[in-house]
Amino acid sequence: MRTVRRVAVLGAGTMGSRIAAHFANAGVEALLLDMVLPGQGNRNFAAMRGIDAALKQKPGGFFTDAAARLVTPGNFEDDFSRLGNCDWVIEAVTENLDIKRAIWFRVEQARHPDAILSTNTSGLPLARISEGFPDSFRRNFLGTHFFNPPRYLHLVEVIPGANTDPEIVAYVSGFCDKRLGKGVVLCKDTPNFIANRIGSLFGATVYKTMIDGGYTVEEADALTGPLIGLPNSASLRLVDIIGLDIWVLVARNLYDAIPEDLWRERFLPPDFVTRM
Repeated sequence: MRTVRRVAVLGAGTMGSRIAAHFANAGVEALLLDMVLPGQGNRNFAAMRGIDAALKQKPGGFFTDAAARLVTPGNFEDDFSRLGNCDWVIEAVTENLDIKRAIWFRVEQARHPDAILSTNTSGLPLARISEGFPDSFRRNFLGTHFFNPPRYLHLVEVIPGANTDPEIVAYVSGFCDKRLGKGVVLCKDTPNFIANRIGSLFGATVYKTMIDGGYTVEEADALTGPLIGLPNSASLRLVDIIGLDIWVLVARNLYDAIPEDLWRERFLPPDFVTRM
C-alpha cells in the first residue's frame, strides 16, 4: 500500500518553499533543495531563505512555526542522493523547459523506483518535459499544479501524462484532497491547462484594455477587483504576488505553444511588462 512519509521539493522559490511548507502542515517531512548560490558560505542558503520567507509571509505559509522543523534545507549539488529516500518528488523550478528537463534527468538517476514524480509547471506540456524518458519514469510522472499561496488557495490541478499509471493519478488526487485539503481538478495535458489558460486571457485583456484606454495601474486594479467580484489582488497586484518574471514566462510559453490559436497575439506581454 502506497504511503507518503517524505517528499522532496526541487526549487525553493515562491512556489517550491510554500509547497514544502504545506506538506509540513499536513505532517509530511519535506526535503527542500535549490542551487548553491555563488559567494555564499552556506551552501543551503537558497533553501533556508525559502523556508524563512514562508515563515515570514503574511499570511504565513506554515500553520505553526513548529511545522517548519519538518522542512530540511539542502542543495542540488550535495543532496540529490537523498531523493532515494523520498516517496514523492515535486519539481518547482523556473518555467523553462530545458531547465526542467535537466533537473528531471538528474532525478531519474537518484529517485526511488516507486516514487511519485510530479511537476508544478504552470503550463508547459508534460509530454515535452518527459519526452525521451523511460517508461518506468513516465508511469510515475504527472502534473500537480498548486496555486500561490498553496496554503490558502483551494485549487490544485492534477494533470496525467499519456503514460501515467491510473493508480498514481488516483492516489495523488486523494492525497491532495484528504491530506492537503485541496479541491482537485483533473486536467488534460494542454497548454497552460485550465486555470492559467483562462487567467492568461483575462490578464492579457486587462493589459490591452489598460493601454488602449490610458488607465493607470491603480485604476486598472480598482476596476478588476471586488467591483467585479474578484479578490483585492485584482489584476496587477495579482501579478506581483505571482511574480512578474513567472507571469512573463507563462505568457510566452503559451504564445509559443498555440501557433494556430486566433487569440495568440493577445498573450504576448506588453513591452513595459517585459522591461520590468
